[in-house]
Amino acid sequence: MRCCHRHAPAAAGSSDPHPFSLPGATEHYAAPRPVRAEHVRIELDLDFPQRAIAGTCTTRVSAVRAVFTVTFDAVDLDVTGARVDGKPVPFSNSGAHVRVELPRALEAGQACDIALAYRARPRRGLYFWGPDAGYPDRPLQAWTQGQDIDARCWFPCLDTPAQKATSEVIATFPAAMTSLSNGVLVSDITTGERRTQHHRMAQPHAPYLVTLVVGEFDEATDTVGTTPLRYLFPRGRREDALRCVARTPQMVAAYEAITGEPYPWSGYAQVFVTEFILGGMEHTTATTLVDTVLHDARAHLDYTAEPLISHELAHQWFGDLLTCRDWPHGWLNEGFATYFEVLWKERGDDRDEADHHRMLDLDAYLSETRERYARPIVARSFQAPMDLFDRHLYEKGGLVLHELRRRVGDDLFLRALRHYVARHRHGVVETVDLARAFEEATGHNLDPVFDQYVFSPGHPELKVEVRYEADDARLRIAVRQTQRTDAGTPVFRLPLDVVVTANGQDTHHRLDVTDAEHRFHLPCPAAPSQVRVDPRRDVLGTLDVDKAVGLWREELALAPEPRARTEAALALGKDGGLRSVEALGRALTDTAGFWATRAACAKSLGRIRTPEARTHLLDALDTAHPRVRRAVVAALGEFRHDPPVAGRLRALVESGDASYFVEAEAARALGRVRAPDALPLLEAAAARPSFQDVIGAGAMDGLAETQDAAAFPVAVARTAYGQPAFLRRAAVVAVAKLAEGANRKREAVDLFAQLLRDPQFRVQLAVCEAASTLGDRRLLPALEGTAFSDPRTRRHAREAVRALREGTPQAREVASLREELDALKQETRTLREKLETLSLREAPAARAKPKPKTKTKTRSAKRGRTPAPKRR
Repeated sequence: MRCCHRHAPAAAGSSDPHPFSLPGATEHYAAPRPVRAEHVRIELDLDFPQRAIAGTCTTRVSAVRAVFTVTFDAVDLDVTGARVDGKPVPFSNSGAHVRVELPRALEAGQACDIALAYRARPRRGLYFWGPDAGYPDRPLQAWTQGQDIDARCWFPCLDTPAQKATSEVIATFPAAMTSLSNGVLVSDITTGERRTQHHRMAQPHAPYLVTLVVGEFDEATDTVGTTPLRYLFPRGRREDALRCVARTPQMVAAYEAITGEPYPWSGYAQVFVTEFILGGMEHTTATTLVDTVLHDARAHLDYTAEPLISHELAHQWFGDLLTCRDWPHGWLNEGFATYFEVLWKERGDDRDEADHHRMLDLDAYLSETRERYARPIVARSFQAPMDLFDRHLYEKGGLVLHELRRRVGDDLFLRALRHYVARHRHGVVETVDLARAFEEATGHNLDPVFDQYVFSPGHPELKVEVRYEADDARLRIAVRQTQRTDAGTPVFRLPLDVVVTANGQDTHHRLDVTDAEHRFHLPCPAAPSQVRVDPRRDVLGTLDVDKAVGLWREELALAPEPRARTEAALALGKDGGLRSVEALGRALTDTAGFWATRAACAKSLGRIRTPEARTHLLDALDTAHPRVRRAVVAALGEFRHDPPVAGRLRALVESGDASYFVEAEAARALGRVRAPDALPLLEAAAARPSFQDVIGAGAMDGLAETQDAAAFPVAVARTAYGQPAFLRRAAVVAVAKLAEGANRKREAVDLFAQLLRDPQFRVQLAVCEAASTLGDRRLLPALEGTAFSDPRTRRHAREAVRALREGTPQAREVASLREELDALKQETRTLREKLETLSLREAPAARAKPKPKTKTKTRSAKRGRTPAPKRR
C-alpha cells in the first residue's frame, strides 16, 4: 500500500513532538488461531443503484485444536443464514462478529465448510462510485480495499494477515462492465443485462489482499518472460496509462534478480480507478492504483508515477508472498516496498537518482519526528492498526534496510535478502525472522541494529566538527550525539564514513561511533581540500557538520558524489558570504551538474537573499531543466517586496511555463513576495486546469501567502463540493491561513465544521490537518463529534483536538516571528558582506608589505617536522 501524498509535509503540530499513543490506545497482539482458513469462496451480486451487495461467503477451515464454534469478523454485514457442510446451523451476529455454532466438535486436523449468506451496504471495504451533481463525469465503478482490517466490511472472514488461504471471487454486475480479481479468470458468462465473472486464486494469500474491481475500462497487455501483464485504465487514457506502467517488465526482471525469486504468481495486473482512498494497494496479482497519477506529456517533463508503480510491484514479494504476522510488524511489508523504490531507481535510472530518492524518504521521516511523534517502528499500543501506517512504517522502515546494507555490504545484503525470501515464501514473518535470516546468511549479529532502529524510537542526531591541525599533520573529527535519551532513544553505535582529499588523493575512513562523544584523529600530511562526512548521506538520522567554509566550496565544485555536492550547496546557504554566493551561482548554471544539486544551489541563494544572489537566480530563470527551474522560481519567492522579482514572477504566471509544476511554483512565489497586484492574477491561475490541479493549488498557496483579506472569499469558494479535488484541499489550507487576518475566523470554523462531513475523506483530512493552523477552539465540538469512517481521519482529528487544547501557536503568530527572524538574518548578512568586502580590499595591501626577517623557528621545525605545504 502506498499513501497518495507521498512526500507531503507532516500534519501541522508542535515543534516538541507528542507521544505516538493517544488516550484510549491499547496493546495489540496477533489474534489467536484455533482454526485455520484454507479456502475462501465469495459469491457476490452488486447492485449499483442501491450501492448494495448480496451473496454468500464459504470458508473452509481446519481445526488447530478442538472447537465447538467459529467466529468470523463481519462488520455491518446482515447475515441471513449459516450452513456447515451444507446444513443449517445456529449463529449470532453482534454487528462486528458472527459466531457460528458447529453441529459437533471439530477435532484438531479436521476441516469443514462454513457458508454465510449476507447482504450489506458497505461503508468501508467495498466502495461504489458514480456521477453526481458535483462531479457529473465521474465513472461508475466499484472497488475494494481491505487493508488494514477492512476486508471484514465486505465479506465475513478471519481477518488477520496470518490467515492465508486460497480464494475465489464470483461477481455478478451490469453486462457493460468487466471485473478484476485475484488469480486467473476461469469463466465469463453474460445472461441478459447481467454478467458473471469467476476468478480463482490457487495460492494462499491474506484476507486484506482479496480484491474486486468492477467498471468499464480499456486494456493493454504485455509480458515479461512467461508472466502475462495487464493494464486496465479509464476509457481514452491509454497513452497516459502507458507513461505510468511502461517499465513494469523491467521492474519485474530487476526484482526477480534482487530477490532470487521468480515472480511468484500467475500474472500481474494494474488497474486505475476513481476516488481510490490510497495511492495504490498491492492485491495479490492485481494492484489497484488511483487514477489521478495518470498524466500527460506535459506533466511527464518533471513527474513520474514510477515510485508508486515500483512500490506496489515490490509488495508482490514483500507483503503478498511474505506477509507480516500482525500489523505491528507491518514494516516488513511497507518498509521493503519503500526501499525497493530506491533499488529500482538504482537499476532503472542511476545511483545518483537513488540517493536523492532515499534523501526524500529521510526528510519525510524526520519531518514526522519533528512535527508529530517519534515511535519504535514495531509498536503495539494504538487504537487502530491504520495508525501505524506512517512515515516510520514506510520511510524509516526502508531506511533501516539501507542501514543493514551499509553494515554488511552489497553482496552480503543481497545474499541475506534472498535467504529471507527463500526461507519464508508463502509464510508469515516477524522482525526476528529478518534478523535471523541476515545472521544466517552473513554471519553478522545485527540485533543491535534492530534494537536501536526498529524497537526503539528516534535516531542519532550527530554534530560533527572538522578541524585540520597543521602542527600535528592530522585531521581532528569530533562527533557528538545530541539526541535526547530520556524517552527511550538510545545512544547509537554506528559507522560514519569520511573521505579526505589531500594532494589530489582520496582516503576513505570508516569511524566507529559507539559513545555520546568521540574525537577521532586521522593522519593527514597536507591540508585537505575536501573532508566529505557521510558523502552519500547514508546515516539514518540528522547530520550537522561544522567545517571551514572553503571545504564546502571545494566540495560543491569537485566532490564526486552528487549527494555531497548537494549537502555543500545547502551548507553554503548558511554561510552567505560573497565567495559562497559566487560558488552557488556557478554550480546553479552548470548544466552538467546533477539537477538536485543545482536545485539546492537555488534554494540556498534564496535563503541568502542578497542582491548578488537575486542576480544569479534571475539569470537562471530560463534554465532548461524543469526541476531546477522550479527550484529557482521557489527561491525567488524569498525576495519579499522586491519589484524586479515580482515583475518576473508576474510575467511567468501570466504567460505560463512548459511545466505545470514551474507554473504552479510561480503562482506560489508571487504570493510570497507580496506583489501588490497578485490577487487577480492568482485568482485567474486557480481556474487553470492542470495535472492534479497543481497550478490551482499553487495559486491557493500564493493567495494564502499574500495575507490579503480579499483572498479569503476566493479560497472559501474553492472549497465547494464539485471543485477539483486537489484544489479543494489547498483551498482548505488557504482558508485557515487567511481567516485571522481577514477577521473571519468564525466563518472559517463554520465552514470547517461542514467540511468535516464532506463525502471526500481527503477533504476531511485536510480540515483536520489545517485545524491547528486556524487555531480556534470553537472547532473542537465538530472535531470531537464527527463520526469519521476513515481511521486516518480519526487519528488526525484526535491530534488536532490535542493541538487545539494545548494551544499550539497559531499560524499568524508563527509567520510574524518568522518575518522578524528574516529581518534579523538580513541585517546580519549585510554586516557580513561589509566585513568580507573590507577583508578582500585589505588583503592585497597586506600581501604587498615586506615580511620582517626572523630567526625564530616554527613549532613544526622545533619538533623536527616538515611544515605542511600551504594550500594554493
